[in-house]
Parts: sequence; C-alpha cells; structure tokens
Amino acid sequence: MSLLRRLPPVLRALLAQALAFGALVALVRLGLRFPPLVWVLLQAVLAVFLSRWLDLSPRWVFMQAALPFLVRALWSLPIPAWVYLLLFLGLALVFGGGLLTRVPLYHASEDAWEKLEGLLPGQPGARFVDLGCGFGGPVTHLARLRPDGVFVGVEASPFTWLVAWLRCLPYRNAHIRLGSLWRVDLSGFDVVYAFLSPVPMPALWAKARREMKPGSRLISHSFEVPNETPHRVIPVRGREGARLLVFEL
Repeated sequence: MSLLRRLPPVLRALLAQALAFGALVALVRLGLRFPPLVWVLLQAVLAVFLSRWLDLSPRWVFMQAALPFLVRALWSLPIPAWVYLLLFLGLALVFGGGLLTRVPLYHASEDAWEKLEGLLPGQPGARFVDLGCGFGGPVTHLARLRPDGVFVGVEASPFTWLVAWLRCLPYRNAHIRLGSLWRVDLSGFDVVYAFLSPVPMPALWAKARREMKPGSRLISHSFEVPNETPHRVIPVRGREGARLLVFEL
C-alpha cells in the first residue's frame, strides 16, 4: 500500500478510476441493472472513496468526483474520436514531464528573474542551472545579462523543452537539456535554482547536500525545504506568497 501512495498523484487518480470502473463491470456481470445516471454516480462515489484510500488531496478528490459526470456529458456530444487523441497528445507534450517528477508547470515572474541576478556570483564563469526550466524564462534572461556565465535549463516535457531551446538559440552561453532533473550532476554549478512543488523538496535537498560543492547556492522559488531554515528569504512579485528561499551550501 505504501508503494501505491508513493506514485505520482495523476497515476493514483487514474488507478482509482480504473478500480472503480472494474467494480462496476463486476456488478454488471452479476446481473445488476441501473439507469445510466446511477452508474455514473456509482463510478464517482467509488472513485472518491478509492482516492481517499490512496491518500489523494481534496483537490484531486473533487476532480475525481466530477470526472465521471464530465465524461458522460461529453459522450453524448458529436465529437470525433481524433479530437480526444489530439488533446491527449497535446497535454502529454506540455505536461508529460511532470507525470513522474510530480512537478507542475509553474512560471516565475520577471521580478523573480531580476532578483536572481543579484544571487549570481560576481566573478566571470559563474555556472547556473534551472531544474525544471519550463519555457526557459530565467535562463534566457540571465544569459542575456551575463554573457560571461554559463546558464543551463533542464526540462522533461518535450514541448516546453522545445520552446525553451528555441528561446535560447540566440545566446551561446545558454543551453537547454531534455531530461529528468534527477539525472543532472549538480557538482559543476555555482547556483542551482528550482521552482518545483512541495513534494520533491526533501529529495532535492538531499541531492544538493550530496552533490553541490561548498560555497554554492541552492535557490527554491516559494517552496520550503522541510526542517531547514533558509539563509535568506527574498519576496518577489507575482502570486501570493512568492519568494526566493536561498540556502548556502
């Protein structure tokens, strides 16, 4: 059970819906017959129960309850099947990288980009990496202002990686890698920046402690490291509570 609860939320949500649907199929095979709306309601109730059992947050539970009714409503509309396929492929290209990393697509404000400028080492040759760089805003901004440094972005979702890669083409000191942030060796960077989510922060802190060299700097946008006090907290404009948490290694 603990293994199931370590799965990314989207996989647990899909598992809950699949188990609920399997239970309904078993009821049909037993000879039970209900009106269509009752079957939809049963799917929603079972999915909610299983979602709570799988330790999904209230936000996910609400979506689980609404999904069967949404599917039932769409089922009656004359929408070609290929439309759903295109929607699925589009979502996979944009958000697929966060499926296993459990990191949604966040966008830092330009004020955050500007605050990062003052957190770079002053000497030439500074190396900066943005873990989960999205569309590459901070990397391109810093590469343009600091041609003496090296700026790397790592992104797991193909479409967002492509956009970031294209944005960085004018800057020879900017590089965008397609892949998992967990496979990046942090030992070669002076500043590691991440705008992730609360879930991976303990693992990121452990990775930083293992790999980052003394005197380097870890910056988390908004999300705390459990049981660790940042050396500096810098408020930034944008969403409520946005800030840069600076940890000196």
